[in-house]
Amino acid sequence: MLNFQQIIQKIDQLEEANILLASLELKIFSILDKKLLSAQAIAKKAGSQPWETEQLLNALVAMGALSKKAGLFKNTSETYKHLCETSPHFKRGFVRLRQENRDEWAGLIETLKNGRDPSSHEEDDDPEFRWFFTHAMHERSELYSGKVAEIIARKPVGRLIDLGGGPGSYSAAILRKDKKATATLFDRKVTLEVAKDILAGTKEFSRFDFLEGDLFETEYGRNYDTILFSNILHIYNSKENKVLFKKILRALVKGGRFILLDLFLREDRADPYDAALFSLTMLMFTATGKTYTFKETEALLKATGFSSFKRFPLTEGSSLIEAVKK
Repeated sequence: MLNFQQIIQKIDQLEEANILLASLELKIFSILDKKLLSAQAIAKKAGSQPWETEQLLNALVAMGALSKKAGLFKNTSETYKHLCETSPHFKRGFVRLRQENRDEWAGLIETLKNGRDPSSHEEDDDPEFRWFFTHAMHERSELYSGKVAEIIARKPVGRLIDLGGGPGSYSAAILRKDKKATATLFDRKVTLEVAKDILAGTKEFSRFDFLEGDLFETEYGRNYDTILFSNILHIYNSKENKVLFKKILRALVKGGRFILLDLFLREDRADPYDAALFSLTMLMFTATGKTYTFKETEALLKATGFSSFKRFPLTEGSSLIEAVKK
């Protein structure tokens, strides 16, 4: 149970979020790079006011996002590594999406009062957005890809298709684990172009095929041994997912495995924490999606022709459900 002080602390985190987002907008971490700079020098490059910028920089120091010595400011090892554009580990996708999400979350009250507007969630193939979004998914997938691959490759993977696989990060990790497996990455054209750039330098690239299409309109092919459905379930309602599950069933060999990776809720729909909060994210950012419970997902799988369900917890509310084609 949150006490009153904890409630205040949660609300006050809005201040910290806006401080960090303003810093990203002004490219403070990139301006600093590996240098020690004054507030005036930073403000000049950022196009902001010196005194006001100094207040922002001091707040970042207080938060532990910058260090300060003799009136000069410097990145920490973490802010340089992840938030500075010259760093080889710069999280470009994360930075861009968080900046956009700040404005979009301002519409929560409007959505709660009037319901979501499906027209605001129409498919967007804007190349710039897809580039950043796909990179953001790659950056997030890196946190889990090793564990995901270990679970899936505990059995021979064979012919794999990764539906809506984005950057192909999970598939690449699976192929690293199972040297005999091959993968088909299925997604829209713009996303596949980004994925090819991300995967091109990997040893697994030669074992990839790429299939452009729409999840609902395009046939996936046949005789796959394993199908990966990663972070797709929550985008659609039950009726839409059932349509996809039937297509997946046709694409698998008998005894083939269907792997769903997502955030799953327990039956009270209020736990685990990340999955419960993710329900609001889906309310805001999808036309029909939601977070599903384990039981309702498995009921949908059973009704479509799958059996032998196994659950594998990952972390922070994310889990795998493995199902088998009868």
